[in-house]
Amino acid sequence: MSRPRRLAVTAASIAVISSFVPGAAFAADPSRTPTAAGSPAGAPAGVATELPKPAAFRTVSSPAAKSVRVQRPAADPVRSRAAGTGRTIHVTSRLCATDTGDGSEASPYCSLQHGVDVAVSGDTVQVSGTDGPYTGSEAVTVTTSGISILGTDRARLASTDKLLGRPVLTLKGVSDVTVGHLALYGGNAPAVQVIGSTRVTLDSGYLSAEQTAAAVTIDGASSDVTVSRSYVDTGEAYYSDPGSGGRTAIAVASGARRVTVAGNLLAAAGVKATDVVGLNVTGNTIQRGCASAVDVAGASTAVSIQNNLIEDEVSGSALGGGAAYCAGRDLPWAPHITVAEASAAGTTADYNDFYVGETPTDATAPYRWAGTDYATLAAFRAAQPLGGRTQAEHDTLDTVGPVNAATGPDRLETIALTLQAGSAAIGSANPAAPGALATDYYGSAYGQAPDRGAVKYLSTNPGLAVGLTATDTSAFGITLEVKAAGAPRPQYLTVDWGDGSPVARAGFTGTEPGGMKLTTPHSYQELGTYTVTVTDRDQDGNAVTNSVQVATTGSEYAAYGPARLLDTRTGGPATVVQPRSSVRVRIGGNGGIPTGVTAAVLNLTVTRPTAPGYLTAFPAGHTRPATSNVNFVPGQTVPGLAIVPVGEDGYVELYNGSEGTVDVVADISGYFTRAAAAGYTPVTPKRLVDTRNGTGAARRQLGGGESFAVQIAGAAGGALPTTGVTAVALNVTVTGTKAPGFLTAYPDGAARPVASNVNFGQDHTIANAVIVPVGDDGQIRIYDGGGASDVIVDVVGYYGDSGGSAYLPVNPTRVLDTRGPSWHYGPIPGGKNIYLNPGGSAPDKTSFAVNTTVTNTKSPGYLTVAPDANSEADYRYGANPPVRPTVSSLNWLPGQVVPNFVQATPGPYGLFDLWNGGLQSIDLVTDLFGYYQND
Repeated sequence: MSRPRRLAVTAASIAVISSFVPGAAFAADPSRTPTAAGSPAGAPAGVATELPKPAAFRTVSSPAAKSVRVQRPAADPVRSRAAGTGRTIHVTSRLCATDTGDGSEASPYCSLQHGVDVAVSGDTVQVSGTDGPYTGSEAVTVTTSGISILGTDRARLASTDKLLGRPVLTLKGVSDVTVGHLALYGGNAPAVQVIGSTRVTLDSGYLSAEQTAAAVTIDGASSDVTVSRSYVDTGEAYYSDPGSGGRTAIAVASGARRVTVAGNLLAAAGVKATDVVGLNVTGNTIQRGCASAVDVAGASTAVSIQNNLIEDEVSGSALGGGAAYCAGRDLPWAPHITVAEASAAGTTADYNDFYVGETPTDATAPYRWAGTDYATLAAFRAAQPLGGRTQAEHDTLDTVGPVNAATGPDRLETIALTLQAGSAAIGSANPAAPGALATDYYGSAYGQAPDRGAVKYLSTNPGLAVGLTATDTSAFGITLEVKAAGAPRPQYLTVDWGDGSPVARAGFTGTEPGGMKLTTPHSYQELGTYTVTVTDRDQDGNAVTNSVQVATTGSEYAAYGPARLLDTRTGGPATVVQPRSSVRVRIGGNGGIPTGVTAAVLNLTVTRPTAPGYLTAFPAGHTRPATSNVNFVPGQTVPGLAIVPVGEDGYVELYNGSEGTVDVVADISGYFTRAAAAGYTPVTPKRLVDTRNGTGAARRQLGGGESFAVQIAGAAGGALPTTGVTAVALNVTVTGTKAPGFLTAYPDGAARPVASNVNFGQDHTIANAVIVPVGDDGQIRIYDGGGASDVIVDVVGYYGDSGGSAYLPVNPTRVLDTRGPSWHYGPIPGGKNIYLNPGGSAPDKTSFAVNTTVTNTKSPGYLTVAPDANSEADYRYGANPPVRPTVSSLNWLPGQVVPNFVQATPGPYGLFDLWNGGLQSIDLVTDLFGYYQND
């Protein structure tokens, strides 16, 4: 689902996690504005801090050496049908659940078989892959003549019936059919099978089969079949039987007529034809297997084998390399080209180049002709005179071999295909050879002096390449650096971000100081993994492409539980935490929680402490930060919500910062993942429940063992959506407690979990932030596990699938400590505020996850965290002072140290205020755990 994100936050929509405090706890009240002697006049004190770099930010690169040439559409005439006639039928597997489309671009078919079945002569069936290549699994049979089947965006197709031996694509009894730019994987059956068909072209494809006789088979009833500019393999190095003699890429059966195999890359395999009438094997690069590169059997006539580059000394490429396979097993090598006795008179072989390694001798016989092996070209020529000339008169042994390159932007396989300066194959092919193409494998025109093999030598710009470096910059954004290399000539770059957004374009003159370099930012609309593809094309039409896979850094919330992960009181799974020691809690891979999560929403409860101290939660494997989440004194039971970054091993650590032992309970209510899940949206704080006056529930205390439902969907005056809310951010306050106990918030309709959110003693008033999953009925439930109490529930935000911000956890960082030397303004006076600007003025940061702790308290009070509409410049030049809201985030009594988690939403310039709602001064500590971002 496309989920639009807000790119700015307005004063009307900003919110802060806070609670309306009950009267007994010194409630925020505008009629009781505290005053204190000596309060500073004018602008409030404040501090701007630099956000720590999220640990998840990465830099990924794809060096220029990984650039591959771009295969352009064939320039030769297509014989299947007249251009411009008929309609285009669209096929795709993207977003397809059932095959209910009508074949239009807006509503394509999900099945290629469906597309070809409705096509009539003159139609084009276009198979699209785009953002997630078409990976349809079906065995398709084409029986309609005069159509074209063309792939776009790396369209792929694999057979559903591999074990039954059905080919991926069967052309049966058809004429004038073209199949182009498709990747077809046949398993143990051919990728393409041509039966009783004529005037068929297979062009610019990727044709693969494994454990089978051939990737392409052409039966004896077919004629005028062309296989051109395609990569063909049969998994020779992986699956050859030592006794099989190697595999065949393209097999032509007895009786076939006028077959052309031209401009192809054949990996660890070759061409075999029996009893054919008219066979052209022209301009191929054949990195052969153990069998011959070309094998003409039976009584074949009108056979031409010319302009081919044949390799048998290249290892480590093309699925392991045919040479490496045979040599490693002491298998005999068949000669490069084999022609049976009955076929010899009707066969011409010439202008072939044999790469033999760095020595000018060939350990493999170049020819087996009419049953005789010829160890050298000289011996073969001498034995095969042709009236003033000889067979193989222009054949060469080449000591300058081609180098490995990937066959295309989405191909993992490599083959030795790129000609190097000095190769005998350059400019030496026969332009008049039967079946010779006007362009090479990549679509580059050969000109007057074509090269041997399938790939033209790039003499005008052999160093053309492009290197990529992508760096995370925000929750949804990256910066891409492109460095283009090559001859100093005009070049043109295009950048496809992989998300369907407009392609970025840039041009270079080729003479820029410091080289050709482009740096450009991009922001994705959805979290996910994307492939960024850059194409560099020069003025001569040479083009290379490179790609790099990027993953957005932001995380979104997935509801889970609540569930108890740790209870040291019961040994589940650890025992009491010793002084100045840590306990590890497994998050990723625990229960139904996936691995790779970035942060966990934990309610941490400290109980039975024997000395004063604090609890620090941090990602396992990282240095323990100078921050805290829960503060305690002996005998207390204290809860605190935390969004804790998760370590690379899937664990978090909880550190006991005291000289005594403590028991710790950890309950999880959700986690954050880099996959698109639920984004966060703050709302203006709204009271949903107050049992003291009957708001949202009965006007009475909640009894021990009782519970009540809270309506979330559509609540808060419509601020919460009626659908799509997966979890809600609340402040839950308990007051007027009659006996010790706890509150548990959980999804309505679910079984009450063994978990707690607020723990309290008798006559306590305690607030805690809560993030709780919402039930299927749009409600949550609050349970009282102790004595009767009044309950107040305030909503401050929600997580949903209709939009919202992504979360970026950071290593916990202390951004404010009014006791420390970096703060020059002393304690915060009663009734006054300070501001924080932790992220600059960027409006895309919608909320900050902070833990606030008040200490050195001298009178009862409360802390309010609220957005500030001013900027730092406004304060320098006379801003209107902000008005303290009548809400609060935590409450204290004299002498207490009280923490609470706050998701603080800044104003339009990045500032939020921290108000001291007490009569006397306090010290304040603020620790940052992460932030939400829209961009």
